[in-house]
Amino acid sequence: MLSGPSILASVRELALDLEAFLLPAVCLACERQVRQAEDVLCGPCRSALVPPLPPRCVRCGATLDRWEMSDGASGQACGFCRTWPPALAWTISAVRMEEGPARRLVHALKYEGWRCAAAPMAAAIARYAGASLRKVDLLVPIPLGRTRQRERGHNQAEELAHAIGRLSGTRVDAGQLRRRRETQSQTSLDPVARRTNVAGAFQAAGRLDGRRVVLVDDVLTTGATLGAAAEALAAAGADQIGAVTFARAPKPV
Repeated sequence: MLSGPSILASVRELALDLEAFLLPAVCLACERQVRQAEDVLCGPCRSALVPPLPPRCVRCGATLDRWEMSDGASGQACGFCRTWPPALAWTISAVRMEEGPARRLVHALKYEGWRCAAAPMAAAIARYAGASLRKVDLLVPIPLGRTRQRERGHNQAEELAHAIGRLSGTRVDAGQLRRRRETQSQTSLDPVARRTNVAGAFQAAGRLDGRRVVLVDDVLTTGATLGAAAEALAAAGADQIGAVTFARAPKPV
């Protein structure tokens, strides 16, 4: 039997489908009319999706600060990812999380039920991380807790992983990673609190001996969630664990 939040999520999805059928096709970010219903973004909004600026850290892709360059950090882990667990070998984010189309896509997919937003987000990831995706065996989305899954009716990371899988031909296993417990929302937490919040929160569903696995999420903020998830996959035998996200938030101050 569906719970109240699940029913509301289903009604919201039905309303969005009906709206998409009845109304003219418009850009999801700026609401300009687009040529085809399949065009979730207009041309100018697609052009406004910009990757992190170089020079970038070879491990986490963060734009290196001037002091990091002067200290010879290029080619090494930067100050941002130096505290990450060794299990998380690399991350790639396709765009900078800025006001405008990038933020609008993230919010539309995560909070508003616009699953079609996953298509342009996945396309950006495939363009930017295509070479790395060709070397992996499995895409594993970051799972939501049961409460948030019921409230939203979908997992944005899973939607994104399946969209990437369709483009890259890589198998997706949305059941491989589980949450062992509910965690507090990371949104208002500082970097230390984020790591504490998700420490030990994930568990692999089965063995992954020698498998090359890439985690998928919508936004990288501090890397705490991806790091905790990578540790769970490493404990199950996964090898060369990386992660891709659509957007990268500004470095925490």
